Amino acid sequence: MQKLVGLALGAVIALAGPTGGALAQAAWPSKPIKIIVPFAAGGGADIGARHLQPLLTEILGQPIIIENKSGGGGNVGVEQTVRSAPDGHTFGMAISSIASNPALMKSMPFDTLKDIKPVTVLFRATNVWLAHPSSPYKSLADVIAAAKASPGKVAVATSGAGTAQHLGLEQLKLMVGVDIANIPYRGSGPAQTDLLAGQIPLGILNISSTLPHIKEGRLRALAVTSAERSAFAQDVPPVGDTVSGFGSVEWFAFIAPAGVPDEIVTKFYEAIAKAARTPQFTARAKEMGVDLVLNTPAEFKKMLEAEVAKFADLVKRANIKLE
Repeated sequence: MQKLVGLALGAVIALAGPTGGALAQAAWPSKPIKIIVPFAAGGGADIGARHLQPLLTEILGQPIIIENKSGGGGNVGVEQTVRSAPDGHTFGMAISSIASNPALMKSMPFDTLKDIKPVTVLFRATNVWLAHPSSPYKSLADVIAAAKASPGKVAVATSGAGTAQHLGLEQLKLMVGVDIANIPYRGSGPAQTDLLAGQIPLGILNISSTLPHIKEGRLRALAVTSAERSAFAQDVPPVGDTVSGFGSVEWFAFIAPAGVPDEIVTKFYEAIAKAARTPQFTARAKEMGVDLVLNTPAEFKKMLEAEVAKFADLVKRANIKLE
């Protein structure tokens, strides 16, 4: 009899184990979720996160808190993300610079492939060469001609050292053989503010945050950095029309600390995908001029590994160094 009771109790415990784990897993999220944006407010990453914010709140049933933490070409905010408790209540936005920074910087505060758990690439966007309407530049050819005439005197605003805009500029300089000064800002928002004010005549910024200003004539679009014309700015030629073979896009993604359980990462990815495919967000994406990606965590992991290798090769060949 005692043996039967023991067996019965063991069976109950065996059943309770998985059930308890399932209940703990189902409890996620149990508190507000923080999303750390590694750039200042107003840039493409910030805009994307804020458009998703109310949709994710509704889907997940918890408030979504967005915190901007700029600096270090995005490294400051990403480091804060990866050093956060891996309980699934802190995630981060990241852009393509997380793939290039390992090759660009002498030391990194985190290991891109070991400390980051990929969630999904939300969208990708072309960057665009821009000029203030008061500037003399009417085309990218004008910029290149001015740079050849006065090496180092033409200055271009970018959203930060090591970002896709900066790398695109260095790639163009290498291909054309010109000296153009990069003026790195702490995010595309501040760079856009100075460009709109005419404090700097030229900029390379993502199309997502600048498209409204282009359409309203506050900024002059000279060329898009994608290999082909953008569906959102079809009258703007690609850089490749002036510099044959040039092509570059920027991507915006969600990441998690490495220790976050795969089950939670999958749930968060599914929530993001559901929110991003709503009519509200797809309309916003069209307004921003971006293409949704929404690859799975596994697909993003493979992509990130390939991007790290690609940028390592580019930085080496172009001998690009950050101060």
